[in-house]
Amino acid sequence: MKDTKHRKLSAGTVFMLIMLAIVLSGSAMVILRLSSGASVNLDKLKMNALNIRTDSSGNTEEASQKQSSEDQSPKVQGSAVPSAEEKRQTTKTEGSSFTLTLGGSIALTGEVRKNCWNTDSKVADYADIMLLLRPHIHSDVNIVFCENIISNQYKSSDTVAPESAVTLLQEAGFSMAACGFGQIYSNGKNGIEETLSALSRQGIQALGILSENETGKPEIKTVNGVRAAFLQYTATIPSKTRKSMEKDETSGMVPEAEIDLITEQIDEARANGAEAVIVLINWGKTGKEPDKTQRELAEKIAQSGADLIVGNGSHIPQKAEYLSGRDGGSVLCVWSLGTLLSGDRSNIKRISGYLMHVTIKSNGSGGADVLNPEYTPVYTWKYKQDSRFYYRCIHSGGEAPDGMDSEQKKMMEKSAATVDTVLQDTPLTLREN
Repeated sequence: MKDTKHRKLSAGTVFMLIMLAIVLSGSAMVILRLSSGASVNLDKLKMNALNIRTDSSGNTEEASQKQSSEDQSPKVQGSAVPSAEEKRQTTKTEGSSFTLTLGGSIALTGEVRKNCWNTDSKVADYADIMLLLRPHIHSDVNIVFCENIISNQYKSSDTVAPESAVTLLQEAGFSMAACGFGQIYSNGKNGIEETLSALSRQGIQALGILSENETGKPEIKTVNGVRAAFLQYTATIPSKTRKSMEKDETSGMVPEAEIDLITEQIDEARANGAEAVIVLINWGKTGKEPDKTQRELAEKIAQSGADLIVGNGSHIPQKAEYLSGRDGGSVLCVWSLGTLLSGDRSNIKRISGYLMHVTIKSNGSGGADVLNPEYTPVYTWKYKQDSRFYYRCIHSGGEAPDGMDSEQKKMMEKSAATVDTVLQDTPLTLREN
């Protein structure tokens, strides 16, 4: 039998065995430390995680040195990732918006009052008049022009409506009512106070009229993060009424459409943080197009810094256009939204109007943009049932309601065509409902 020769270990094998011993020794120390509950300092064990991690090219030491160099380099101010709160605040400031819908005049004059009177209950019944229109009034803020004193203290007339009339506004979803109109002072300051109280009890904010003790300072409302001021003025106060108000020292209860007052309140609203200023005006003459006086006033209001101007008072639908605003911007001006509810059927225009829909969006620089101006044509439908007449405010561009006869369908279509013609070639587009 031949003697077996002992084979010498290569240098590489020896190195690997030494490294294995070091690793096993280190592992044993780690296990002992972990079992005792003590913390493990990898640096003392010469086992820094950066030194044992390699990239695909094997340049472990170079990657470690590069990482160390980056950790020690100075950080640029403001380069940190914004917190969730910072992101929320940025979004709120730069992208906040709310939707706004405005409706034309509600005037509870003779014919409407007569046909809404319930002889059994001895109460004017205004229920369901707005029921069919409600689906088209669903913005964050909904405003309507109201041309009646609202009170149970006085006998109902063309200018006075009972408190039950507030159900009209509630049913439609209106949260604000622009109440300034030429006859609002017919029952003196008490009539205004009664109107304010009646609306307030039902959670509706009145614009364009003030209690005797109010200062008239613009109120800033925050809607979906946008700070907005809603201002209303009246340009149709008769000289006789104006004199009575001056004598009673109550002129401030109905803010007049005077450019000095409007400019002052727009500036005050801006100073108090308003990003959007919406100006509503009761102006013009019944059945007439805008005159030179209206146009001059509107242009001055636009120059004073308003973002949107919406008028009413003529009781017929009128066009919309852009005016030159402050700092070279454009301001949307709607001359008249027409009629939302009326018993005057002498002319198709008197029972026609439109809802205007816009989006008010903060521009992130203390101002706001008026976007997506659209309209929905509306019509006052009158029909007879069980020997009694009823009124319904409807979307005239949609399908005819159940029970509408062929003659009324023609009237509805004519009303929609009237509004479409008025708003042709204007900034407003028909809303697809």
